[in-house]
Amino acid sequence: MLIELRTDSIVDSFENEMKSEESIYRRDSDEISKRLKVLSDTKEDRYNIVEAAKWLWKVFFNISLKDITSNLRGYRELTRYFDEYANYENILFALDENHRDHVIHSIWVMLIGFYLRKNYKEFSGSMMGPGIVYSLIKTQASQKNIEEVFRSTKEHEEALWSLIALSHDLGYPIEKTAKANKIMAEMIRNFGFLEQLDFKYNFTIVHQTSIEELLNTLSAQVVWVSDSGYNVITNSGYRLDFAKSFERLDHGIMSAYLLQMYLDRICEVMNRPVGLSQAYHESSIEKAIDVAIILTWLHAISAHTNDNYYWSVITVFSSFLFLCDELDEFSRYTCSMKNKEWMKMGVRTEFEYKNNSFNIKYTFDNSDVADDIEDFFRMKISKINNRYELREQELREINISCKDVRKAQAVELVYKKTITECPKGIIETPDGSFEDIESFLNRKVNILTQS
Repeated sequence: MLIELRTDSIVDSFENEMKSEESIYRRDSDEISKRLKVLSDTKEDRYNIVEAAKWLWKVFFNISLKDITSNLRGYRELTRYFDEYANYENILFALDENHRDHVIHSIWVMLIGFYLRKNYKEFSGSMMGPGIVYSLIKTQASQKNIEEVFRSTKEHEEALWSLIALSHDLGYPIEKTAKANKIMAEMIRNFGFLEQLDFKYNFTIVHQTSIEELLNTLSAQVVWVSDSGYNVITNSGYRLDFAKSFERLDHGIMSAYLLQMYLDRICEVMNRPVGLSQAYHESSIEKAIDVAIILTWLHAISAHTNDNYYWSVITVFSSFLFLCDELDEFSRYTCSMKNKEWMKMGVRTEFEYKNNSFNIKYTFDNSDVADDIEDFFRMKISKINNRYELREQELREINISCKDVRKAQAVELVYKKTITECPKGIIETPDGSFEDIESFLNRKVNILTQS
C-alpha cells in the first residue's frame, strides 16, 4: 500500500523515536521538537524555516559526530562553512531560475530516511553494504569478525544515517557555479573591449595529495585475509569511477572532499601504513569498525551523484540516500523569477516497497505550483533509470508515476521497469501508448504539448 510522505506524519514519527531511551537525540528532544514544529509549519515564513533548519543541522551533526568519535577537531570550521553555504544559496537562487533549496532539504532527507526505516522492516537491518567489509577466506573465525563489524556499525546507524543525510549536498556550490559563468559571460559579451575570464577551479599539486587520499578512501574495502587479520585494500574499478565523478565536480564527491579537509577524524581513522610487506595485516576489530563507518559515510554521499555507480538493492546506505533524495519533493523551496517571492514546490509524494519492488507516485495538486509535469518526470526518469540494475532475489521492479490533477482533465505519465517484461524501462503516455526510454528522454517536443 502506498503511504503519503506528509510533513506532520514524518515529524511525529521522528519525535516518537527520538524520545525513546535508545535515541542519541533524547536529551535534546524538547529543543529539537520546537524547531521541527517551525520546519513543518506550512504557514511559517521561509526565513524562520531556514533558521530552524540551520539550528537543527548543527545540533544533529554535533550529536551524531560525538556518537562515533570524541575527536571533534574541525567541526567548528565545518559549521562556519555551513553558514557560508546557506548564505551562498541565496545567490544561487538569483543565478538559476530552477535552483531549489538544499539547506531545509538536508533535514527532510534525514527525516524521510528515519520514517522509512520505521515503516518498512526491510530498511531496519544493517545498511552498511557487503562491499565495505568481506572475507577472502571462508572460516568461522573470519566470519565472526565480519559479523562483529556489522553488529557494532549498526549500533551507530542512527548517527551514521544523520551524518550521511546532513552532509550529502555540502559540495553543491562548486557544481552550480558553472551557471554563474554562463550568465556573466552573456552580460560581459556586450562590452566587446573586455575579455571575459571564466571562474575556474584549479587544483594544484598542493591539493593532489588530498584528492589521491580521497579516491583511496572511497575505493577502500576492509578484507579479511586470515582468521584474525585484515587489510584495507583499494578497488581500482571504484577508484576510476570516483575519479571521473571528481573530474565532473559532482557535488556528492565534493561534499566528501570538504568533510575530509575539515574533519580530523577522517584522517585519523584512515591513517594506515603504506608500503609494508604483504604479510602485514591489521588485527584490531575496533579499528575495522571505525574504518567501516567512515567508508560507509563518504561512500554514500559520493555515490549518490556518481552516474557511473548503480545498485541492485535499496537497502544499503548509498542507494537509500539516493532514494530519499528523490522522495523529497514535498518540502522544497524555490524563488519566483517573476515577483522574487519564495514559493514552496510542494508535490504530493507517495511511496511503497514490497516484494523487492518499489513504487513512487508524484501528484501535482497545487495550482500555485507552475512546474511542467513532463519536464519534472523526464528529469526524474533520466536520473533513476540507469542507477538501478534489476536482478533475481534483489530489486525486481520499479514503478514511478507523475499525475497532474490541477486541471479538469487529469493526465498521468508512468515509468515501469521490471526484470521480466521491460528490463530497460518503458514509458506509458496519457493516451495509453508506450514509448522506450531513450526516445522519451530525447524528445524535442513534449508529449503533453503535442496533445
